[in-house]
This record gives sequence, C-alpha cells and structure tokens, in this order.
Amino acid sequence: MEEGTGSRIIYHFWHPLIVSHLYERLSAARCAQLHRRAASALLRAHQGHEGEIAAAITYHLSKGGADPTEVAHYAELAGNQAYSLSAFAEAEQYYIQAIQTITHGKLPLKEGDFEAVLHKADNSLAEIEEPLHVARLLERVCECIEVQGNYEDARRTYECILVLRNQQRTFASEDEWMREAQIQALIWREIGRTWTANGFFDQAYVCYQRGKQAMLEAGVTSGAAWACVHLELGSIRSLQGNYDESTRIALEALEMLEQAMQERNEESGYPPVGHPVGHKREEQPGTLNELTKLNERNVHNRDNYNSFQTRTERAILGAPLEVGRAHELLGVIAANVGQFAEALQQLHKALAIFEQHNLATALAQVYSNLGAVHAVKSENSMALTYMQRSLELAERLGNQPNIAIVTGNLGEMATRSGKLREAEEWFRRSLAMAESINEADQISWCNTALAVTLQDQGDLMGAAECIRRSLSIARSMKSTRNIGGALIALANLRIMQAIIAGKLHHEGTNAENVSYSTVLCTRLLMRAMSTLQRAVVVEGLETELVVEGQLILASIYFLLGDMERAKQETVHTMEEAERYELTRMLARSYRLLGRILAVCGEYTQANAYFDRALQIFRECEFRLDYARALHGYGVTLIERRAPGDVQFGKGLAYLHQARDIFADCHAN
Repeated sequence: MEEGTGSRIIYHFWHPLIVSHLYERLSAARCAQLHRRAASALLRAHQGHEGEIAAAITYHLSKGGADPTEVAHYAELAGNQAYSLSAFAEAEQYYIQAIQTITHGKLPLKEGDFEAVLHKADNSLAEIEEPLHVARLLERVCECIEVQGNYEDARRTYECILVLRNQQRTFASEDEWMREAQIQALIWREIGRTWTANGFFDQAYVCYQRGKQAMLEAGVTSGAAWACVHLELGSIRSLQGNYDESTRIALEALEMLEQAMQERNEESGYPPVGHPVGHKREEQPGTLNELTKLNERNVHNRDNYNSFQTRTERAILGAPLEVGRAHELLGVIAANVGQFAEALQQLHKALAIFEQHNLATALAQVYSNLGAVHAVKSENSMALTYMQRSLELAERLGNQPNIAIVTGNLGEMATRSGKLREAEEWFRRSLAMAESINEADQISWCNTALAVTLQDQGDLMGAAECIRRSLSIARSMKSTRNIGGALIALANLRIMQAIIAGKLHHEGTNAENVSYSTVLCTRLLMRAMSTLQRAVVVEGLETELVVEGQLILASIYFLLGDMERAKQETVHTMEEAERYELTRMLARSYRLLGRILAVCGEYTQANAYFDRALQIFRECEFRLDYARALHGYGVTLIERRAPGDVQFGKGLAYLHQARDIFADCHAN
C-alpha cells in the first residue's frame, strides 16, 4: 500500500515475506546504493541526535559498503547508546563491530571467544592502528561482559588491553605518564576482580600489588586510582573473613576517594556526592543526558572518541561509583559482625549515591544486600521488597552475578518461611547461574544453604553431598568464612542423624525428650560437637552463624542429657541473640529453653518460653520454626498430663497443628 505524494511516499507491506522478496530481487549495487541513501536520510532527519539512531545508521552503512571509518564511528556511537540504556549485550556487539572495522580484522573478537586476543603475537598487535582507541573500546567490551558474568573472557581481554597500552611508551609530560600509570593500575584492578569472582584470591592479590607497583614507579602514592585498588584489597580481606583489616582498608580508601571527589567538584562546580535530588547534579557517563550531549559534540568533532569515558578514566577522576562501593563494603562488613544499624546506614549511603547517578548495576547489588540485612533482622516484608527490586533490575540488565546472589537470598527467605520446595527451586536456580559464570563464593554458600533445605525435607544424602561440595570449594578458595558455614551445616546434619538413630532405637515410644545415650547416637553427637567447636572459632564467620552454632551446641548437650550445660549454653545464646537483634535465633533459643525446663520439671517457666517462641515465629511468619515449637510444646504437655486432662488435649491439638504445617511445608 502506498501513502503520500512526491518525496513523502511511504510503502506498507501486508506480509514480511513481500519485503524479503523485493529486497532479494535487487542487484548488489542497487541494494548497497539504497542502504547508503537510507543512512544519509537518517542522518539528515536526526541531525544533532545521531546517537539515538546510530544502530540503524550502522546497519545501513555496513550493508551499503560505506567507508570503514564511518561504520566504526557509528558502531561506537550505537554501542554508547546501548550502554547508556544498560543494554550491555547489545552494546558489546556494537563495540566489537567497531573494533573489527578499525583493526581490519587483525583483532578478531567473537562473542564468548576472547582467547584469540592473547594468542595473537605481539607483532600482530603492533600492526593495529590507533591502539589506545582500540584499548578503550575493549574496556567497554569488558565492562559489558563482566555484567554478564563472563569473567574469564574479561580477564583475557583486559590483559590484551595492557599489551595495547604498553605499545605507546613515550609520554609528552610527567603528568601524562602518571595518568597512564593510574589507568594501567586500574586495569590490573579489573583483572584482579575477575580472579576474585572466580575464587582465586591469591591471584587477585598479586594483580592489586602489580597495580600499586605501576603507580609507585610513576610516583603516585595517593588519589582516586590508588584508593580504588586499595579498596579491592579490603574486599578480599572481607571475603577471607578478616573484618578488622578490611574495615581499616575500606575507611582509608573512602577518605581518599572523598578527597578526590571534593577536589573534582571544586574544579568543576559539581555538587557533593549524595547531594539531594532537585539541586544541580552530576550527569555520570552512561546516562541518557550525557549521551545526548556526546552525540551533539560528535556532530562537530567526529574524532572526539575520548568524550565517552571508560570506567577506569572515570575512576581516576574520582567517581561516585567508587565512593558508593566503599560505603557498601563497610555495610557488608558491619552486617557480617552483627552491627546491623551501622550496616543499614552505610548501605543506604551507597544506595543514595547509586540512585542519584543512575548506576543501575550497582543498584541491583545494593538492593540485594539491603534485603539480606533486613532478612537477618526478620524484617521480612522490607527484605522481600528489596530482593524483588534487585532481581527485577538484574534480570533487565542481564546481570548474571547479581541474579545468582539475589535468587540465593530469596531461597534463604523461603527456607525461613517454611516454603521448602520454593526455596529449593531458588537455590538450584542460583547454583545453575553461579556455576555458569564460575562464581565460586556463591557456589560454596549456596550449596550450604541448599543442604539445610534438603535436610528439612528429609533428603539427608542430598544434604550431605551439598555440604561436601561446599567444603571442597571453600577449602580450594581458602575461604574460612564459607568453611565455617559448611561445618555448622555438617554439625546440624549429624545431629539429625543422631535423632533418627535415637528414634529408631526407641521405636514405639515418644523419644522427644529422652537422652540419646546409645553408642551410635553418642558418637554422632560427639562428632557434631567437635565439628561445631572447629566452626565457631573460624575467622570471619558471620555473627548469625556464630550464634546459630552456639544454639546447636546447646542442643547437643540437651540430647546428651546434660541439662545444666544445655541450659547455660542456651541462656548465653539467648543473650547474644538479644544483643545482636537476631529475632529468629532468639525465638529458637526460647524454644530450646522451653524443652530443657520441661525436662527439668520447671513447667511454668517452660510454658512461658514456648509461648514467647510461638509468638515471635507467628508474627514473623516463620512457619516451619512455628511448627517445631508447637511440636516440642505439644510433646511436653502430653508427657506430663494424663489422657483426658485439659493440658493433654491442648498438647494433642498442638501436635495435630504441627503435623499439618509440616505436611504443608513438605518437611520431613
């Protein structure tokens, strides 16, 4: 169908096959001519805003056999536009197209296959024109594939960038040398971060030291770049469980970063980081506002590729992203040591910075961390809101590392709520994602979390296998934090095995509040105790896990029949749970103390503690914990009352209610 007249005619086709048929009938020369005319028409129609339709221009120029310089320019603009919209997979392809065009295929990059970069001989790389321009485009490629979790390809490509940047060894001034040293140090930082993500902390540490050495050789001993590398050292120390040193390093880095930001803002007239919305705000590279300005500048200066900065170029000036990361690291450390108020304060500082500067990838991560802290505090509604926001954003970005983390966190929330089947699905999804990108820390943690869920469902063999995997990975990483978590899960598994062995031994009787004194039970409980004692002294174990370990130890004494020691340990655990505001651990302590006091004949106090536990579990919607408290309470009521008694009937009703909840939760 034809519409319009003169030069304004528009054709509409009722089926795409007609378009394909007409297109294929054109000669190659005629087809190329029409593509070039289409590109010219688009440029005239969008003069001053070419970046907005750079993808279409690139397509037509490529099909039209245009000058490679033109194709590369608009491919880069298309990459910038896609990057600014957080369409990282699309941006990656346009940057690669620009690189292939500029290098005439001398640097053949294909999606998922960057190994060829380092296999190219140095002489081959030396033939590449505009090596610094190509290096900058490769940085953008790395930023895109890191978001997708492709750490190995990113690492190899960063190494290629160093080769390209080192081809230019003469500098016009000392300042230029210092700037280049800082950029290369930050490239080493990025290489180190890929090693950290894969769980190779020693290799990461070497990279950070090489980065610092590069700056030292150029006389750089402070500033934003130095702080960025320093901050990554703090991140490794945190993952290794050395929270004191990690905090010290993070605070030092934050001070340097804030000083660099202050100097930058004084020079440029920008407001301070975290300035309230509504005032003049910095438009960070990567936002739509900056992209529009970039495209306008490129109309007048086609060679001004420096206007769209890489992450390293932003970092050496003092980037809000880096300040936010420092606050986030301090928040994570604070949460791990049980300082939840401080953790939330630091995480909200990071959140304000990331929101102000439209840093979408960073937002997805901080949302997840905020959700995790609220979950530990049993603030479930708030936790779920942040986690769902994180997942939605991470999925939109294609951000696989954050998807792996937040799905694991959602699995843990489902476990706490007694939704065991749902929790298992979340954990398996998280594991699949983490394994696909080789995110070792997440794989280890998630296996431990999945083991708990499988154990609750009665799959002890599956739980044991998950714990074995977690321990294997954690030990290969030298991650004491993950080792400790897996050992606590192992101790809990051995207690369950002892309980099952005890119930089999006392088959036909109610064995809830009896001493598990058989040889097999005692051996399993003593092994569990030994495992726990190794776990709770592990450096860097999160506060919640330390308290949980203490509670499990009290349970072991209870099962062994040592009520005095069990009571002492439970009271101590209760005090620790109150101190750190660990609501779930506090209620679980109440439940255990109720069982202990009931065995000791102190029924009034036992009832009071059971009632407290039930109230907390009910209010926080911890259904499985609620059912366990009902079961324990019900058994004690039945054991101390005769059939027909009011308390006996109450106990029986509790047992029936517990059974229904266990069935609904798929707990065995």
